[in-house]
Amino acid sequence: MGVAACSCKEIPMEDVGGKIRPLVELLKDCGGVLKAPDAVSNKDFLKELDCTFPELSLYKQGRIQTSPGVEEISDSPTEYYRTVGAIIALLACYASVMEDDFGLECVSAGERGPMSMDKVPGKFINLGNKKDEYHDFCRKFAAHMTCEDDWWGMLVFLVVHDVGKNDGFRQVVNDSLPLDMRSDDHDRALAFALADAELKKQLLPTVAKLSPSRQESILAGFATNFQLPQLGQGEIACINFKGLLDLDRKHLMNGTLHYYFYHSIFDIAGATCNEKFIFPIAMQPVYMGFTAAMDDLISKLVDNPKIYDRTLYFNFLYTNFKKAYPDFEPEFAAMCESNVFCHETGLAVLRILALTRNTYKNPQKVCQLLLDDFLPLVQELAGSPVGPQIMLYYGPDLLRMGLGADMADESGENMAAALTAIDLIYRTARRTLILAKSGDYQYQLNVSPIVQAIKKAGKEWQGGKQLLDTVQALKIKNNGLNTEGIVEL
Repeated sequence: MGVAACSCKEIPMEDVGGKIRPLVELLKDCGGVLKAPDAVSNKDFLKELDCTFPELSLYKQGRIQTSPGVEEISDSPTEYYRTVGAIIALLACYASVMEDDFGLECVSAGERGPMSMDKVPGKFINLGNKKDEYHDFCRKFAAHMTCEDDWWGMLVFLVVHDVGKNDGFRQVVNDSLPLDMRSDDHDRALAFALADAELKKQLLPTVAKLSPSRQESILAGFATNFQLPQLGQGEIACINFKGLLDLDRKHLMNGTLHYYFYHSIFDIAGATCNEKFIFPIAMQPVYMGFTAAMDDLISKLVDNPKIYDRTLYFNFLYTNFKKAYPDFEPEFAAMCESNVFCHETGLAVLRILALTRNTYKNPQKVCQLLLDDFLPLVQELAGSPVGPQIMLYYGPDLLRMGLGADMADESGENMAAALTAIDLIYRTARRTLILAKSGDYQYQLNVSPIVQAIKKAGKEWQGGKQLLDTVQALKIKNNGLNTEGIVEL
């Protein structure tokens, strides 16, 4: 398998930096978000992208994995337009740094339903209503872009960031690997391709044209396999920190990790893009919240590069915990003087509360329940099971929505039922991993079918008890590599 052929001329490496501004101007010439938000109106811009970056064809051909256990229909362009949205988010940032109002317009203006600027802001604020914050974000990002080629390198980064979701791409990569190294994880597949000169030339020709140092930087980022968006919600497993902690220290200092983390922000900005509306949206919690999280995490790594994964996870979640639960924090801090508690039950408490976005109001009960009744669940959450570590994909929605309306939960019965349900999910998943070939990886279990059941019930949902009833007979379908699975109700 290779990327689709393109009749356009190849761009010499020394000229690539000069392509950023023309792309912005071409997008502007197509009409902009207010007059021309759809793919048809922007066909010249999209044609230029397709010709410049042949890797984009991978998002439109064959089967595309959108999340663990879930694939789009064959040849669906869904991921293509999401990637285009991420690219436009970067171009918008570039335009804003150049003091062009077109940049902010790209990521905020137009008919965006509840997220339109003329609607009453909810918890997700369109940054068109926070212009100074958006410009501050752009200036901060641009501080890492020392030249035009840095912008081009970031653009290439976004072009290829999700190509591993293509089944054919992963198949070619996996066929080149020993059986025990194969995976359906799209970031791991991309990292393996970036590390192999022949695969890179075959599958990632635009990356292969970059300077060796730029290629090394892109590889270093994806080799961490770290998921920043899932960190603050306590969703990732402890082992997800391994690549981050193994990262060569020079990549902490030279901007590599910043580039990798920033790509998550642009990626989420483009997540809602489609054929009818190709422009991304800049939301305050994503642009501002993730930037703060990124800076916090990088500073902790710089201060202590040999930090233990559980300590790093605990310290990161503890920052928001203290703000959300000031009355309980002194009691919890006293218990955390024990390293055993801190790295096991303490971390589990922080992760459970973070899964609710720290909106659950009875943290004492969470701590009591985990200390008294849920040792196997604590071991799962603290990264000390036997076998692969399990991540519940969509776990925050599962618990936060699964608890229903009673977030005060004075008796703790609501949380007790919800934790019993989550414990059952982990136990069921664990049984499918008994014969796993190794335990040094994160297994992702997609629990979205349960989330969909909660949404379907709407206001009739009865909280933790109904969540427990819902999962009683659940089954799990894994991929052939036992690296991902999805629940079946």
